[in-house]
Amino acid sequence: MLKVAIIGMGTISGIHKNAIDKSEYAELTAVCDTDSSKAVDGVNFYTDIDEMLDNENLDCVHICLPHYLHYSTILKCADKKINVFVEKPLTLNYEEAEKLFGLDKKEGVKIGVCFQNRYNNTVQKLRELIKDIPKDEFLGSKGIVTWKRDMSYYDEAPWRGKMELSGGGVMINQSIHTIDLLSYLGGDFESVYADIDNFTLPDIDVEDSVMANFDYKNSAANSVFFATIGYCANSNVELEFVFKDEIYKISDNKLYSCKNEPVLICEDQTLEGSKHYYGASHITAIESFYKSIINDTDDYVSMKEGAYSLKLIENIVKSSRNNCRAVIN
Repeated sequence: MLKVAIIGMGTISGIHKNAIDKSEYAELTAVCDTDSSKAVDGVNFYTDIDEMLDNENLDCVHICLPHYLHYSTILKCADKKINVFVEKPLTLNYEEAEKLFGLDKKEGVKIGVCFQNRYNNTVQKLRELIKDIPKDEFLGSKGIVTWKRDMSYYDEAPWRGKMELSGGGVMINQSIHTIDLLSYLGGDFESVYADIDNFTLPDIDVEDSVMANFDYKNSAANSVFFATIGYCANSNVELEFVFKDEIYKISDNKLYSCKNEPVLICEDQTLEGSKHYYGASHITAIESFYKSIINDTDDYVSMKEGAYSLKLIENIVKSSRNNCRAVIN
């Protein structure tokens, strides 16, 4: 059994703990948080990361910290030869991410990024259905995220609304999974023309809405992306991929063929309760990472894959600031 720890016992850590508790490959042996009230029964508790890494013989650490702490914590874990599974985003920005490239090979560890929606039934089935369609028959895609985040969300954890601590708003925090899927399924992008703004929350300094138009590389296809946290509810994400002879749509956690009348192909498992929009694939993603550690494979989202969405966000911001199309190098 892999000995596993969680660093950061905030909102998302419960999803990770649930996956660890259900795993046949790992056991939770320690947790770390500055708030002692977040200790877990039967598990060693620390308020200092270095102390935990020194005292525990760990195989893997889950990083569930605020974004600005990801980079330094990854470095600390890798230095101790401990594998890392880090919540999105990989780091605060693409510049930090680039500095980590090669660290896994240098230290002999695996560093995986939590893009759990790649493991959704709908996404995996869609990837299978479109993999052999010629590039010149791919016409375009769209991704839509309409969620609700009011000031209570930012008051609960003030770092979320500060650019220097979060790295951004709706793009890096809420809709980064959708940005990832548009490229995971459709391929890399050549350029983007975008606009970002804050329409509803003047007391934070990150964006609450984004509209972007991407051009895919080596294809005439484009992608339209819209996300906002200014909606009245947390709606399920919508994805659509259009081809010459077929249209596939993911809506309400179901995959449809929509060329004529909608035909249901498959659907995702879903979470119950208020966090249903998180999706239910954390367990699959985490189990896949554990198996990669045990079997020494690369069947997980690598740092370079996880950093690509940060590069896209960086270029969306660049385009919006300069009011021009940004080329994605």
